[in-house]
Amino acid sequence: MNTEIIDEAIERYVSERMTAGRERARARFISYAHLKYAGEDLVDFMRHAEGLTRYYIDLTRVLENPFRGREMAFFATMLVVAIFSCWLLHDEDTRLSGIFILSGTIVNGVTLLKQIAAKWSESGVMIAIYEEIAALAEHEVAAIA
Repeated sequence: MNTEIIDEAIERYVSERMTAGRERARARFISYAHLKYAGEDLVDFMRHAEGLTRYYIDLTRVLENPFRGREMAFFATMLVVAIFSCWLLHDEDTRLSGIFILSGTIVNGVTLLKQIAAKWSESGVMIAIYEEIAALAEHEVAAIA
């Protein structure tokens, strides 16, 4: 089974789902599958599509987790810099530097939180769409077989 065709069908479903809605994406996915394959090949296509989307769900949960990547390293670095800037605030000679460094750290922290929220939201939407595809493929296999 050619995974490029399955990937193309999944990508079409995702883009159609984002723009036109669930029912239209569902109808296009099924019609695409019927155009590309027929009979027993259609069952194989749906099984492979289900397996590939399950793989994408697992991959998205692992790799797109904002607490397992560079975001956590950036957050840890910001904590160290914030602690250092608080230490600078205690000395009269370095207080101005501490204020500037702490304010920059706070601005970067807010930016990081926005990025984490956007990434988490996006990965949650993608996981939900992939689960729709897997359920659709499972339902089609049950209907055909």
